[in-house]
Amino acid sequence: MSYSVAGQSCSVEGATDDEDIYIQQAVVFIEDAIQYRSINHRVDASSLRLYRWYYSRICQWGLGLTIAVVLLLAFIERPSSLSVSSDPRHRSPTWEPPCGLTESIEMVCLIIFCLDLAVKSYLIGWEEFRKNKWLIAYTVVISISVIDWVLSVSMVCDEKLRVRRLLRPFFLLQNSSLMKKTLKCIKRTLPEIASVILLLALHLCLFTMIGMLLFAKTEDPKKNGEWELHFRNLPNSLTSLLVLLTTANNPDVMIPAYSLNRGYSIFFVAFSVIGTYCLMNLLTAIIYNQFRGYLLMSVQTSIIRRRLGIRAAFQVLTCHGAQQAVTQKEHFNLKYIQIRRNTICLFSFTPCGLKEARQYADVGYMDREQFRKIFDQLDKDHIKEHPPLPQYNSPVLQRLQVIFSHYYLTILGNAVALANVMCICVSYTHSILSVCALVFSSFYITHTSYRLHTEQGVSGDPSKLKFNLLILSFSKNDKVIKLSNFIKQ
Repeated sequence: MSYSVAGQSCSVEGATDDEDIYIQQAVVFIEDAIQYRSINHRVDASSLRLYRWYYSRICQWGLGLTIAVVLLLAFIERPSSLSVSSDPRHRSPTWEPPCGLTESIEMVCLIIFCLDLAVKSYLIGWEEFRKNKWLIAYTVVISISVIDWVLSVSMVCDEKLRVRRLLRPFFLLQNSSLMKKTLKCIKRTLPEIASVILLLALHLCLFTMIGMLLFAKTEDPKKNGEWELHFRNLPNSLTSLLVLLTTANNPDVMIPAYSLNRGYSIFFVAFSVIGTYCLMNLLTAIIYNQFRGYLLMSVQTSIIRRRLGIRAAFQVLTCHGAQQAVTQKEHFNLKYIQIRRNTICLFSFTPCGLKEARQYADVGYMDREQFRKIFDQLDKDHIKEHPPLPQYNSPVLQRLQVIFSHYYLTILGNAVALANVMCICVSYTHSILSVCALVFSSFYITHTSYRLHTEQGVSGDPSKLKFNLLILSFSKNDKVIKLSNFIKQ
């Protein structure tokens, strides 16, 4: 049984008479909207329970732990290089696991991956499975890994090549939506940057040939320094200029030629200006532009998925309301969204959802636009505002509040904090600096106390900085003891 939205009508194939199934479907659709998941999955009662269990926190954490274990097997599998010291001269003999230990752990992980594939395939159905290239590749990778595992066991762990080791990163890639998006973006970017890479290759080859002609071998051995080090042959010349393109050997690559004639620097400067500062920056700009464009498309896709999930939740609730024959208008009755046993209140997903829903309690129903506006709270960032300043009756406190809340006092406090930082950088062996530490500490205590009292602890970075500097002032080189000794003297 699957769900489909078509126009202004809803169709839930094979729907049961149980009234809670509509609530469960709406809850799952809203969870899909919150997590930006697709709603193309089965929506019968048993499939919904399996779906919610699969995307539960404990199940997803277990799948992530399985991926981590199968990737960490490379550190202990034979041949293993895991040791205390990385120096081969001081490296102790590495521990060799017995045959079958890592293979058993890997087999357990592969079984979990097979269960993961089976659950995903069942939930989305055969039609969606055929369209999903990631799941098809997931099936191929698991099949190759199982076949390679069987060969390893049959050869008593004496095989020379393990193909499944090369395929293990795919499990992490397949389970991460962010990595999938990054890979798709790279795939879209490659055709755009191919032309710039071709220009870089032509630029490198052109200057390589010019360099080999310019720094050719001469009869005078004293003038062959550049040729011997960087332009002896074609591979050496290409390597030298390729490294210069990254500025890693700049200016070492031109020092021998520059020692003979300053004019040779024009060749290297021209190469760096055209290659490093023009073509490389152009390549960076193209990559950034493509990633930004794909990011916008990804955000649009996520918003569409969220809107579709919310619309699907409203549709199934409308189907339920239609069965109750409340009215001809497209709406659902609010009594079906109350908290019941084994169900979740729909509007508890949003911070202001319950509050907004109570506004329609007197009306008794809610239309599609009202339903959508409530869940628009998911797209809004809630900004924490500072509480208002307290009101005092005492004229003295009111005056102190105005003084210590003034902008100029904040500037003075920052200046004092800067002066204190400069004093902290100096050794506190001089008595004058100890007195300065006492002055700074007294200023911080007074200022912070008045601000906490007049503003009720409104947080601010200058106050935090002053409090940290106050602790540092009293902890640096036992200045309290030194100050007391100075006062006694």
